[in-house]
Amino acid sequence: MRKALVALLSIIGLGYSLDELYIRVRVESYEPKTGTLRVVGTSGACRGYRMNLIAERPDQWDKLVGREVSVMIDSNTCQDGGTYRIKGR
Repeated sequence: MRKALVALLSIIGLGYSLDELYIRVRVESYEPKTGTLRVVGTSGACRGYRMNLIAERPDQWDKLVGREVSVMIDSNTCQDGGTYRIKGR
């Protein structure tokens, strides 16, 4: 019974973890009017992909242009040219 419960909780945890992806990107530019960052993935599943990330709060993104940052996006995959929302930093 205990093994079955542990297995069930593992599956449930896996299901929730697939909704977000933690990635490292280099910020190429920032458009403050729309809150859109143009970035290039620098590691992991998104390495080399050019993407647009939407920041809901300004969070001084303009000061990060040219730097690498780690962000959590609202998807479990990356596509070159894709647009994603930033869930956290």
